[in-house]
Amino acid sequence: MQIYANLHLHSTHSDGKYTPEQLVLLAKAEGYGAIALTDHDTVTGNADIAYYAKEHGLESLFGCEFSVEASGELPDFHFVAYDFDPAYPPMAEYLKGMAYRETEQTRAVFEWAVEKGDIAGITWGEVLEYNAGIAWLCNEHVFNAMLAKGLVQPKEYVDWYDKNFLMQRDLVAPAYPFLSAKEIIDLVHKAGGIILVAHPHERLQYMDRLIEMGIDGLEVYHFSLTPEEQREALCIAYEKNLFIAGGTDHEGALGGMYGSYESPEDSPYYMEPGSFGTLKEHFCELKKRKIGKREKMPDYVAIKGKQKKD
Repeated sequence: MQIYANLHLHSTHSDGKYTPEQLVLLAKAEGYGAIALTDHDTVTGNADIAYYAKEHGLESLFGCEFSVEASGELPDFHFVAYDFDPAYPPMAEYLKGMAYRETEQTRAVFEWAVEKGDIAGITWGEVLEYNAGIAWLCNEHVFNAMLAKGLVQPKEYVDWYDKNFLMQRDLVAPAYPFLSAKEIIDLVHKAGGIILVAHPHERLQYMDRLIEMGIDGLEVYHFSLTPEEQREALCIAYEKNLFIAGGTDHEGALGGMYGSYESPEDSPYYMEPGSFGTLKEHFCELKKRKIGKREKMPDYVAIKGKQKKD
């Protein structure tokens, strides 16, 4: 069964390796007909995605991946939201807060590493200058700036990240809180969008509660879900009349993580080209914001890469 849309992608506007233009070119080369950029808690790359997708003959959806901390009876979640208005004042204010939260944590961790001598040869001002136009700055942006200065090599990223950012970020108190699941669902709806549960690995038992809160759908095809979870997610979506999404996230060629390994096949992020995403019928439902008549579930449920281990 043919995968048509890759609806979970990250760019250099959050923690992705590629610019929006590069993502479009890679997606087209892999045979996708549509894409959505779902950067973490920021939407600054969406205008470029829409422009380059149109230029290269791909369809696109406006998107964002929102983080939700554990609260009450629910664990932490990620949600993917599509086709909302980022200029809706409460949404614009929230996105501004999310960018400030991430950037301030990154700056604090960066300065600790500089003080310890673990990062050298670059200033925070240079990090900002290199990443001009990007509001949400994380460890990727620091590494990319160091890469541009010739201070590091691509294959050093994993060890560099583990040493300087893996544990340190949790030591910095966030300057701005994440919204709860109910709050972000309501905010996306008020901004005119639709919102789905992202990669619900070990989270499917909470779908009834999230449906009560107003969630519109879920990602069925994601690298982290086992084949059994994919089947269960697909059943839930068809039984509850929910939107269906899917995409490669940080895995596969579009995830950009192959550069840290000798070959793509050596990477734990490897997947076969064009093997994850959304069927055209499900993309069209999202695009039209209307779920059509579903008489039979599609038979595509498979892991076509190396299965992640918990």
